[in-house]
Amino acid sequence: MAEDARPRTRGVAHHPSLEAMLRFRRLSAEEKLRWLEEMRLFLTRFLPPERRAIMERFRRGDI
Repeated sequence: MAEDARPRTRGVAHHPSLEAMLRFRRLSAEEKLRWLEEMRLFLTRFLPPERRAIMERFRRGDI
């Protein structure tokens, strides 16, 4: 699909390189869990309260 023909989306799109995915694949399960926890803490700290509330509702299965 041509770059300009892609559907518009809200938010941010991230497309990691093959090299980045292979580096992540080589991490141990403990390192992956540590990374995941760091991302959770980052989002908790910096997301606006209304976005945090939506994430919490999603996590609980309400939406």
